[in-house]
Amino acid sequence: MLNPVWLDTFLTLADTGNFTRTAEQRFMTQPGVSQHLKKLEEACGCELVVRLGKGIQLTEQGRRVYDYALQQKKREQDFLSALKFDEKYEGQCSVACSGATAQRIYPALIALQVKYPKLNIHVEVAPRRTILQDIQSNSMLLGIVTNMPNSDDVAYNYLGEETLGLILPKKYENKYHQIDSLLPTLGLINHPDALHYLQRYINDSGDDKLQRINPNKMKHTGYINQLSQILLPVSQGLGFTVLPTSTLTFSGVANLLCIYKPTNSVTEPLFSVQTPHTELPARYELIKSAIAEVLGESS
Repeated sequence: MLNPVWLDTFLTLADTGNFTRTAEQRFMTQPGVSQHLKKLEEACGCELVVRLGKGIQLTEQGRRVYDYALQQKKREQDFLSALKFDEKYEGQCSVACSGATAQRIYPALIALQVKYPKLNIHVEVAPRRTILQDIQSNSMLLGIVTNMPNSDDVAYNYLGEETLGLILPKKYENKYHQIDSLLPTLGLINHPDALHYLQRYINDSGDDKLQRINPNKMKHTGYINQLSQILLPVSQGLGFTVLPTSTLTFSGVANLLCIYKPTNSVTEPLFSVQTPHTELPARYELIKSAIAEVLGESS
């Protein structure tokens, strides 16, 4: 078995790329760092780094040892968290959700961690399909998804509604009567959920003019998968998009945007998901309560 102390030193060295900074972060001397590296290389039977002046570069073997060390560290953290199963205010809590949902719930989760510093809250932003797969494989304990899961491998609980908005540049707020010709001309700023959101919006808005639009034939005038940046090209007049309206609060460009007013409000239901018949650690009750309070505000 590889010495975990040597592996920790190697992880720090790989992350910093520098012996001096590694020594500082590990509260060691530089010769001590070099000694740990030498012993680890001897144990592995190969060189793990190439020295480049004051820095280093990982060899192929070094990259593999780095990945192995990360996996070992995560296993240890998971194991220690498992030992604290019944600790209500201590241990790691992992939640997977969409970027828009993360924006809404993360401040409340951070406030919870400030109140209970021994909690270690991990929020993973992922698409719906990935979240459900991770729950089914038991690699994630708690997730939040839109729409009711249709699987016996997932237990779910209704949390609230996510309001969707058709978001356009500000200059078009007095041209909603031309919406059926305006959108195809303007074009869609695409993102991973854009076509799904647009189709749902058209179906549920109750607007006859929107019904004339085929989302699959809509021209795309841009694409980005970073939620915080999606509204930037819209604010510059480069296209329109569909997102949860809560994203405007965090965008910084809300004054340059307008939201179309449909006949019917368009929403998506949000559900918490977890593996069925599996008891979550006690600390997750705090997490679930904080999430339900935030997401239930607009229900």
